[in-house]
Amino acid sequence: MKNNKLLILLCFLLAPMLVNAQNWTFDDTFIPDTANTSDLFFEVHGVAVDPDGKVWVQPFSATETIITNRDGDNGDPDTLTTRAIYVYNANGTPASFSPLKVIEYADGTTPNDTLGRVWTGEAYEGYSGRGIETSIMDGHIVISQFNRLYKVDYQTGQGLAMVDPTAGCSLGEASTDAEGNIYVGCVVGTDAPIYKYDSNLENEEVVITTTQSFSRDVQVSADGQTIWWAGYTNGYVLRYQKPDEFSGFGTPDTVLRGIRAESFDIHPRTKHLWVGAGSLNDVPDAPYTPQTWYAFDYATLGTASEEPLDSLRWVAGGGNPEFTNEFDAGRPRALDFDAEGTVAYVGVFSGGDTEFDVQKFTTSQVYTSNEDNLNTIPEGFKLGQNYPNPFNPTTNINYSIDQAGLVTLKVYDITGREVATLVNNRENAGDHSVTFDATNLASGVYIYTLQANGLRLTNRMTLIK
Repeated sequence: MKNNKLLILLCFLLAPMLVNAQNWTFDDTFIPDTANTSDLFFEVHGVAVDPDGKVWVQPFSATETIITNRDGDNGDPDTLTTRAIYVYNANGTPASFSPLKVIEYADGTTPNDTLGRVWTGEAYEGYSGRGIETSIMDGHIVISQFNRLYKVDYQTGQGLAMVDPTAGCSLGEASTDAEGNIYVGCVVGTDAPIYKYDSNLENEEVVITTTQSFSRDVQVSADGQTIWWAGYTNGYVLRYQKPDEFSGFGTPDTVLRGIRAESFDIHPRTKHLWVGAGSLNDVPDAPYTPQTWYAFDYATLGTASEEPLDSLRWVAGGGNPEFTNEFDAGRPRALDFDAEGTVAYVGVFSGGDTEFDVQKFTTSQVYTSNEDNLNTIPEGFKLGQNYPNPFNPTTNINYSIDQAGLVTLKVYDITGREVATLVNNRENAGDHSVTFDATNLASGVYIYTLQANGLRLTNRMTLIK
């Protein structure tokens, strides 16, 4: 598969139809631990960026040693290989508690755990790295380590909580919603559930009974009402949705056909869903290219407007001329952004023996999300929160435009289906208001989008009948 030059050429020829040019530039200033990086990061399974800008890197395999003696073998200490998490400042220097080999708990009573060698009472069991995620509520790090979940304080590396999900399966990367709830599924998803825990990794709840296909990652929307399952062997993404916070998830639909995703992330500013397209091991359908992440407005997924808005691509050797192939065996399994959304870190599994297995990208693009980063939006361009909210059956939406031009204001349901066009005409600069009547619509969350003069703002509203 690696030598399938015709496939790779076809991907390159068709790629401009999808995204004309990526807005991200490779930045070689982040090469952590240069002396050992080749050994440490050959098999990256997770990258997370915390609120301080520190970069957490999780290899799949054992990279460190520990000396311990829990088996009572004549009192002799055991020297064991183990996994670790490496934590770096933005300039590539190690954090004070890196490498993180042992999870120590503040309560002083919970037994300390090594990340890769867990004592079962009879033997040491190896726990490989499966993914890491930054909680969007509190910035702490959620670590999937084989069939165990840890939550770790991002400032100290100290353990905050731990749980072994009931299924006892090999876990994928976890995801969090705005309330701090933690979601995780099994890599082998056939007949396996997706679990939800509170922010303390307590109160286990099965939110989806049975998933499909292999999946290295799961992603949840901030409101907790949409879950994306990365089933990469399916060749599409499964989307589970519920109409409101009181209902359960229904039968999934399929979106992003042709993509063979192994990793997800949601951009902190635009809120776009970034999806790894696939690798030479699981080749995506043209025009998607391997080892590339694409950004989507998830309100448009499953519609005729399901088109990527941006992309970035991991390149073997980071562009080093010694590496002549654009693609190698790298499988995109790790992506995260800094808090401003202008720096991205990516990592791949089996990406070759090179110091650039964790790569940094930067961008100077301007974001126009209404949820944050408001200082990049022209002062006179605003989309207000509807009022009342929640509403039944009518609500008012105020907006302002900074200059005259064509204005559209549309409403979509949570699947991305357009349900109403409230404005579609040329308007003068200034303040405007419109009433939305949802008499004929079902209860649920709806998305409304304002577009004018090349800018776009989005908000959410909730209809309760």
